[in-house]
Amino acid sequence: MVMSISCAPHIHCPAPFKQTRAETLILLLVLGREMEHPVVSAGGGAINILVCKLGTVLIQEAQLLGGIRGELQYMKDELESMTSFLQDLAEGGNRRKQVKIWMKQVREVAYDVEDCVDEFTYHLGSTTSGSGLAGLFHRCIRFLQTVRVRRQIAKQIQELKARATSISDRNSRYGGNHLISGAEGNTLAAQPAPSYITSLDIRTPALFPEITELVGIEAHQSNLVNWLVDENVQQLLVLPIFGFGGLGKTTLAMTTYQTASASFQCRAFVTVSQKFDVKSLIRDILRQIIRPLNQNGPAPAVDPLKGMEEWNVGQLADMLRQHLEDKRYLIVLDDIWSMSAWEGIRFCLPNSHTGSRVIVTTRMKTVAKACCLHEYDRNYEIEPLSGSESSELFFKRIFGNRENCPAALKNISERILGKCGGIPLAIVSIAGLLASTPLYSYDRWEKIYNSLGLELETSPWLEKLKKILELSYNDLPYHLKTCFLYLSTYPEDYKIRRKSLLRRWIAERSVTVKRGLSALEVSEKYFNELLNRSMVLPIEMSFDGKVKTFRVHDIMLEIIVSKSIEENFVTLVGQQSTLAPQEKIRRLSIHGGSYQNIATSKLLSHVRSLSIFFSRKRRGPMRFIPLKRESL
Repeated sequence: MVMSISCAPHIHCPAPFKQTRAETLILLLVLGREMEHPVVSAGGGAINILVCKLGTVLIQEAQLLGGIRGELQYMKDELESMTSFLQDLAEGGNRRKQVKIWMKQVREVAYDVEDCVDEFTYHLGSTTSGSGLAGLFHRCIRFLQTVRVRRQIAKQIQELKARATSISDRNSRYGGNHLISGAEGNTLAAQPAPSYITSLDIRTPALFPEITELVGIEAHQSNLVNWLVDENVQQLLVLPIFGFGGLGKTTLAMTTYQTASASFQCRAFVTVSQKFDVKSLIRDILRQIIRPLNQNGPAPAVDPLKGMEEWNVGQLADMLRQHLEDKRYLIVLDDIWSMSAWEGIRFCLPNSHTGSRVIVTTRMKTVAKACCLHEYDRNYEIEPLSGSESSELFFKRIFGNRENCPAALKNISERILGKCGGIPLAIVSIAGLLASTPLYSYDRWEKIYNSLGLELETSPWLEKLKKILELSYNDLPYHLKTCFLYLSTYPEDYKIRRKSLLRRWIAERSVTVKRGLSALEVSEKYFNELLNRSMVLPIEMSFDGKVKTFRVHDIMLEIIVSKSIEENFVTLVGQQSTLAPQEKIRRLSIHGGSYQNIATSKLLSHVRSLSIFFSRKRRGPMRFIPLKRESL
């Protein structure tokens, strides 16, 4: 059940809440399932909406602003700069520790600015005063009554200004501007890494799989090889392999490529990645195609690749088409993230009706569909491993086979496999971590199961898994990151109703209304984008083909919970989660655990939404949690 209140008559609320118009508390009581009541929030939620809120205050409350109008205008301008910096840094993927700390400080100031604006709206909001002498008298009385409040708000704004200035000065003092800068100028970020430091692509190990260690891939590989070498279809065909990160798309593409390559005259395997450069991509394909051709015949008098580094895209494309024309070729484009990347390389691949084939791997369903040009093209969605395949891979990695697993560890092993959800990379990574523990201790395995989020942050065994999954999060546009982080509010394996989530997004102001579209329509587009990226898993479908309920993969949930805690986006209480006493709580989610200890916490004065999730078995009344907003 979901309840949304501004202060319902039957719910006891402290006096400061009873007539609050700008308070943004949403009380969400989740008792196993949810009702279809819309969730309503009276105030703003997302930082990028706060600029609009300040503008509204500056216009609508002009008569009451008096001497603090300039201060609020300053904070509006300052917040615009803060928001743009946060967005640029988030989209740029800068993950230096100093930059992350600076982002956190800026974000906290922005949150406090929003609190200050809500205080202003509540205490100094416009009231109907009428006209004539009576109206003038009422306004004078109102002005005198709010003098103290104005001074308090002005003081708050001055403190916020000082904090913002201090953060900026501190950042400059420690060279933060160099870390934040892009590739322009002689900045630290632009400096090349020393020659002895080698950056290894995190997908590289998947390019060299041990065939004897692969599980659940044989049938897929056999089907794909038969399709690739089929000589009955001579036109160029494209095979997109798509699915969630870590499912083994690269491994499947590489083993298929290795098995079928003998049937093709030219072949190349290239990684596209997020930072797509069409010139580098074409050069990589040319190197793999031209040099093997030269090895099979007399050496050319002139190196055809000489000066290639200086060629433009047109010259490179012409050279590639020239060498692929009239030849049967096999090209694998691994890890395509956008349709523009596919369009950038597609025109270089001639269709000479020689039985050529192209394999594309991607996490994006829309990219996979865009790659299919002909009726013979096919989408190949890779699925998670089955329960038996997961067990086989897991026990093979640790014990050699299932029979060698001690009886005391079998139950905890099944629970760990449940968290892995059939993702081969997760199974292999966690199995490696468990195999490194001494004497296969049950207590150690139980601890790892209960603190997988911490292990993802600290264990070198799980570093690759974390980076692979973070690629999906880091590729999200800024507005979608906020919406995706909101999913950390829900417990593990919780069946989330799509309509309920969309209403929450709207209530939290995480959705920006666009021209010609309502907030609900925009939120639908946001959800479909997450679905397209395989970041949510559908459970039930409605009669019109839309997702009715869904869930988040357990491993991905650990990633976004970690991100939420890092950004102070959501605070989780219950099970293994506890309050962080040094942080202000903005959104609080209680997962069926004991919340008596937080009932008197002073940290709750900044809470903007509260979600409480109970199991179906829970009975009895809920203890009242006094969320009192400290008044001025």
